[in-house]
Amino acid sequence: MFKRLTLSVLLSTLVASGLSAQGGGAIGSRSTRVTALSGGLAHTSALVVGPTGGTDTRLSPGPTFGLEIQFPTFSFASLYAGAAGSFSMLEHGSNLGAAAGPGSSGATIILGTAGLAFEASDWFDNLRPTLRLGGGFKAYRFTMSGASSTMSPTADIGVGFRGGAGVIEIAGELRLLPSAFDQAKLPLRSLVAQDQQQTDLLFTVGVTIRP
Repeated sequence: MFKRLTLSVLLSTLVASGLSAQGGGAIGSRSTRVTALSGGLAHTSALVVGPTGGTDTRLSPGPTFGLEIQFPTFSFASLYAGAAGSFSMLEHGSNLGAAAGPGSSGATIILGTAGLAFEASDWFDNLRPTLRLGGGFKAYRFTMSGASSTMSPTADIGVGFRGGAGVIEIAGELRLLPSAFDQAKLPLRSLVAQDQQQTDLLFTVGVTIRP
């Protein structure tokens, strides 16, 4: 995960340096931003709660990589749209049917989000707190036998910071992504399928360029 993060930051920096050399001059704080994101997605809720004395079916934390664009729209906020992929493992619990098998299997979560990104005035020499309010979708894909892909709406709420005043900025953010999961997409045993509430936390660091 850390090797991929380093590579992502390095590539973004090289691209941004090239754009800066071509454009030259100061970059306005209200210009369009393109951010390469790397981080991790943690799943605090189980997909299927296991019986008493049993084990839950849940996703393990996974590395996440994405891209986001922000368009300056208002004096106090920008519109954002982004996509990210998280690569995890599905830990099989006691309520999964025999077709699932024991152990774990692969899982991919695709995130698509959009909304408003707010940014405060400069703090501590170009360090700016940020807030995002938006929504989107989560798409789940599993490699486990008997499982089906599914998609559900999600909210997207985040707080963080941006640092830098030139063509390159560094950003860090913690985002809350509450949604629901359709248990009918998994092979269940002795359990009536229902929508299971999910609470996911996404932590990202990013390199932003302002072309």
